[in-house]
Amino acid sequence: MVESYEGFYEGGYSSFNSDAGNYVGFRMSAESLGFPGSTQTANQVGEAVNAMKQGVKAFEVTMLMPDTGETIPKQHFEEMRAIMKLSGVKPSVHGPVIDAAGFDEKGNYGNGFGREDAERRMFDTLQKAAMLDKKDGNVPVVFHASAGAPGAEFRPGNKEWGEEDKVMQRGAMINKETGEAKAIKREYKIRPEHPELLKEGVDYVYDEKGRIKYDSNRNPITTYYEGRPAGVLSDAESTIGSANLGDWEDKLMGVAQMNKHAEEIIGAAGTNLKDYRNAVISKDGKRIVDLVTGKEMPYFDEGEKEGQRNAYEQMKKADLFLENADLSFRGAFHQAYKYGTEKQKEELKKLSEKYAGDMNALEYKNRVKISNEGAGVGIWNPVDKHTIINESLNDLRKITDRNRGRDFDVPQVFQESNEFALEKAAETFGNLAKRSYDTLGGEKAPVIAVEHVHPGTALFETKDLKKLVERSRENFAKQLMEDKGMSESEARKIAASKLGVTWDVGHINLIKKYGFTDEDIVAQTKEMAPLVKHVHLTDNFGFADTHLAPGMGNVPIKKILEQLEKNGEFDKMRKIVEAPSMFQHFKKSPHGLTLAAFGSPLYSMKQGAEWGQALNVQGAYFGGYGSVNPSIHQSYFGGGFTGMPVELGGQAQGETSRFGNTPLS
Repeated sequence: MVESYEGFYEGGYSSFNSDAGNYVGFRMSAESLGFPGSTQTANQVGEAVNAMKQGVKAFEVTMLMPDTGETIPKQHFEEMRAIMKLSGVKPSVHGPVIDAAGFDEKGNYGNGFGREDAERRMFDTLQKAAMLDKKDGNVPVVFHASAGAPGAEFRPGNKEWGEEDKVMQRGAMINKETGEAKAIKREYKIRPEHPELLKEGVDYVYDEKGRIKYDSNRNPITTYYEGRPAGVLSDAESTIGSANLGDWEDKLMGVAQMNKHAEEIIGAAGTNLKDYRNAVISKDGKRIVDLVTGKEMPYFDEGEKEGQRNAYEQMKKADLFLENADLSFRGAFHQAYKYGTEKQKEELKKLSEKYAGDMNALEYKNRVKISNEGAGVGIWNPVDKHTIINESLNDLRKITDRNRGRDFDVPQVFQESNEFALEKAAETFGNLAKRSYDTLGGEKAPVIAVEHVHPGTALFETKDLKKLVERSRENFAKQLMEDKGMSESEARKIAASKLGVTWDVGHINLIKKYGFTDEDIVAQTKEMAPLVKHVHLTDNFGFADTHLAPGMGNVPIKKILEQLEKNGEFDKMRKIVEAPSMFQHFKKSPHGLTLAAFGSPLYSMKQGAEWGQALNVQGAYFGGYGSVNPSIHQSYFGGGFTGMPVELGGQAQGETSRFGNTPLS
């Protein structure tokens, strides 16, 4: 027989059980837990007071919406500092949604001024945060790792296919010259030499070498067609390599085509003008002088010289194409040097010296005065310029030949968006930490805690967020050593104290929608734990950032916090519960639910009942006619629970209040 019952109160059946309520399995006292102000109001003073009324000991001033955050008067920060000091509440700040790398909300990078603007606005937030605690300082300030930079989506890797733990399915690459983003994805492409595979309605599964392994019904394909790949794997990362190669080949081809057109126009002109190899023509076009002998040469204008004159006109036409070829070559050279390796730059410098010498020799001809009218123009200049450009182009092609080894490759103009954003954001966070340290109290300056956002956004992946913080620390430490004369060990210690991570347990849980598990979440938490300085607590079901109170979703909160506890700094971290959905949808404060979720004791001496046991003895419900009057019991018992039996929680008839002496029934 199966017994069933209805608990009128959440703690009714299990009020003697210390695990009552939405207990997550990890105990924390009320003094460890706080919550943020609403993102929708600039009245953070009112939000702070509301939090203090509920007994929190940590409050996060929320400036998430940039325009709303800018509306908070500076006097309010002083006011919050005063009331927090009186009440013993520890402050933290959630900075505005600004992309530290400099991307705008549409995913465009622009010309780099966006990064500088972001840095200025983020420093303004640090200045305001420093106002909240002038005594102890070290106010944690949360900034998102990205807020516009294109990101990537990953799925769990298939080890049987030789894949890594994570495989990028979709992403983006950035053209570093233009700031333009372009989508990339992982896909298999059928080779055209296998028409027998192109069966309507049939899909295939490939092995790690791109060969067909199964058909869509998991039936093995018995032949690999003599070992040749039937399909080609085009992963997201290799798309970037192809884009760089294609872009570079297009640039070199542009130079070569212009040079080729010039060569075709010159044609036999060089042969017709072979006697004028070292000659220049005057500006008025009427005199020709041989630079070697210094003698004036016959002018080609009529008679048997007509062919030479036509040849000279061809030379001038060809020179127009050569000017464009030269401009294109210079642009390609700049790109090769800008994105080249150190060894490539050494060879490019030699190419530059040779190119400059050859071009200067041509220019010398154009500077030689042959009359009072001024300098002349070398008749054979187009032929010589064509040769110089052709030889320089061949040398440039050799320098950027990727087959020469790891120190040689085509210019890396396209870069995976996470890598690009990481470089720019690390510059911003490093600069912010240095400026904050210099002007906002040194070792008491605010602590920058970078938060991952959602899967699919830039710098969400644990490895990327970890690299971001580590490179930001390196940037900060380097500046401390250069400007302050600090030792490397001292600079690194300060950098580690001022730059870290905000670990949002709800955000990391969202990787479940791509097929990852609790084990994956715990593993990533373990990897990140040494860098964590601040915690955001929330719950969801792995598909949307619903911001439920802890214990109401499937976030493995207990396992996550156990990993963070091993850090040794866990007790010092402020744990901010982000659960605005409880206000929005259920008109209920999440604080009591949070205390129940973490088994917090009712009394400061940590003895007696816990919040999970006592939370709902008044009969709290999320629906119906209110927290003490659910709709089903309204129909049974009328206006309240006064008619219920005492043993079920009803009030005894005839009793009076201890304070007002008024009837309770």
